[in-house]
Amino acid sequence: MQKVKRKLGEDSASPPKKKKVHFDESKPDTVTDFAPKNVKKEKFNKKPKKEFPKEGGKKFNKPDNAKYQKNKPSFVKGKPNFEKGKGKPGLKKDFKGKKTVQEGEQTEKPKWSDMKKEKKSLRLERRKAKATPELFEISHKAKLLSAQIQRKVVKPEFRENACKELHGLLKNQYKSIALTHDLSRVIQVLLKHGNEEIKSDITKEVMDIMVPMMQSKYAHHSVKRILKYGTDAIRHQVINKFFGHIISLATHTVSAPVLDFAYGEFANKKEKLYMQQEFYGDMYKNTKDDKVKTLNDTYKDSPEMKSAILQSCKANIQKILDKNLHDGELLHSVLYDYIRECSAEDRAELISTLSTLIVPLSNSLPGINAASICVWQGTNKDKKGILKVVKEHVVPLCKHKTGYRLLIAIFDSVDDTVLVKKTIVSTIATNIKDIAKDHWGNMTLHWLVKPKDPAAFHPTFIKFLEEGFKSGTSKKDAELRISELREAILPALKKEMTEEPEYWLSSKAAMLFAIAVLSIESSREVLEALARVICRPEWKILVNGKEVSAIEDAGIHMCLKKLAVLDKTETECKFGDAIHESLEDETLQVWLPTNRGCFFLLKLIENNDDTIAKKLKKKISSHKSILKQQVFEGAKLLIQSVESK
Repeated sequence: MQKVKRKLGEDSASPPKKKKVHFDESKPDTVTDFAPKNVKKEKFNKKPKKEFPKEGGKKFNKPDNAKYQKNKPSFVKGKPNFEKGKGKPGLKKDFKGKKTVQEGEQTEKPKWSDMKKEKKSLRLERRKAKATPELFEISHKAKLLSAQIQRKVVKPEFRENACKELHGLLKNQYKSIALTHDLSRVIQVLLKHGNEEIKSDITKEVMDIMVPMMQSKYAHHSVKRILKYGTDAIRHQVINKFFGHIISLATHTVSAPVLDFAYGEFANKKEKLYMQQEFYGDMYKNTKDDKVKTLNDTYKDSPEMKSAILQSCKANIQKILDKNLHDGELLHSVLYDYIRECSAEDRAELISTLSTLIVPLSNSLPGINAASICVWQGTNKDKKGILKVVKEHVVPLCKHKTGYRLLIAIFDSVDDTVLVKKTIVSTIATNIKDIAKDHWGNMTLHWLVKPKDPAAFHPTFIKFLEEGFKSGTSKKDAELRISELREAILPALKKEMTEEPEYWLSSKAAMLFAIAVLSIESSREVLEALARVICRPEWKILVNGKEVSAIEDAGIHMCLKKLAVLDKTETECKFGDAIHESLEDETLQVWLPTNRGCFFLLKLIENNDDTIAKKLKKKISSHKSILKQQVFEGAKLLIQSVESK
């Protein structure tokens, strides 16, 4: 309610306060007596001139000298009235407003070494005040010892003795200091540099607080050290302590990476299954079942529990996704189980959620399998969202041991090839050499050129993709999709092979890919460029850091024979013809004394028509004397082929 001031009338107006009057008998009673003598009458509104008492016979007027005015402060109603630009005495302000020291005054710069010593002493005093004198001395000595142990120049004997001394100081106190920020680092030093007995003693003492240590900002590093440097028996004891707390550890931002480290690096198959079971419901929190290996096994005998188990699993997965802890292999394994068993509605909802997380999912094998399901069974909107996310990570995904499978799943099932070429294939085409140097990148390129090639891809992987394609939403003809994607990559590949043929003949993997390209679309320029390198007498490759003759290497020899076999089906551009044009006498003198060189020439003669075969025989026949000196099988067969009509 708004307060309103009430207006008072004249009648109700309060009378003005009366001033108290004090009478002094010494003062005159009449008004005329107050008038000073010898003062002229002036107008009422004219102020009389002020006169100041004389001092020393001189009037006190304003001095003209600025020297006196400078140091004279002026006051108005008790408040300071400093002039503009003036501040604290002893300081001036420059035109930028910064404070500067006045002339004549000197200020010393602080000595940082003294300040650091002072801060260090204050810090030590605070710690002494918090801890008991004995504990403070122990912790101080422990820190000094741990600093010496970590030095690289320390001798092994001194380090071993220092570890024993440090362990003797802290024994039976690890449990109380494990969660502290300073002494937890001392424990980490002992776990790294100590012997097996010290590691075992530390682990036994802190085993009861393993779960709080996992969730501690400082102590979780000690758990990682126990897992990394401990024995197998110690590791399995630590992992067994996690059971019953898997969900709370997996949803904690500090403990989740450590749990995933234990799951991915040290847990055996049985322990992994036990960890996954806790996601299926609280009934597996304290008791484990060896028969339950997948989510489907939990309700195989009791189908009425299916909806409750799936709902519980979904809730646990959602907890982790809400915390942005989506990089763990444990989560990916549970996610892959759930996405195969859940209802169509739940799957569609999950796919729309995971479409933005498709790249982190590709970091593990179960994760990439779940990501592939998202690609196969997602709507067109989901697929566009996936492509938008993948666009920024094309090259790293090509070279990742599981990420390349996501790109292959996209090539195999996304109908919008125009968008795929724009977002993925164009990036691959501009980074061909960088991608081809990597094994997994080579596999990605191989699929684009020649999908489902049994010479490059395992049958189980091909089968997995075929089953996923059948369950997906793709409607486009597979051959049409392959040809459209191939058109975008082949010109760039042929250009690279023509400009730098040495790389494509430097290893077995690179040569197999070159053979795949030439088996799809041959080019005379590419064949001639490759033939020029092959026919060099000094053609060598690196094998295990050593240079060897390429013609005698088993892998290169196999690839050369496959290149020669391509001439059997080729009509226009033949590899045998390109070899004949570049083959010199010096090269033959290197090849003919080797068994594999003879077999390669024999393969070229057998797989080419009579015209090219006669040209090759004519060049070889001039070196029959070299062949007749050899005793291996390749030379004998080649002589027979050359002498036959």
